[in-house]
Amino acid sequence: MSEREDRRFHDQLDFIGVRAHVTATAVLQMCIELRRAGIFDDEAMGRIKDAMAKEVALSRPRGIYADEYANARRRLDEIFAGRGKLASSVEELAGRE
Repeated sequence: MSEREDRRFHDQLDFIGVRAHVTATAVLQMCIELRRAGIFDDEAMGRIKDAMAKEVALSRPRGIYADEYANARRRLDEIFAGRGKLASSVEELAGRE
C-alpha cells in the first residue's frame, strides 16, 4: 500500500478502536505460532512486520515517518526473533530512545 492508503487504513482502525494491547499481543502470538507451524514463510512474516511498523510510524507526527518506521521494524524483528529485551516500565522504554 502507499503511505496514503496506509494512513486511510490507520484512520479506519483508529475510528473503530482497534488499538488495544490485547489485540497486538494476540496478533504477535498468532504470527509466531503460524510461523512455527510452517504456515507463514519468511516473506509472509516480513510483510506482516512491515504492516505493523507502518502502523506504528503512522501514529507519529508526519515529519518522522521514515525514522519511526525503521525503529519499529527493527524492534519487531527483535521481538519476533526472541532477542528483544522488553522494557519493564514506561520510563525504561523512554530511556532507550
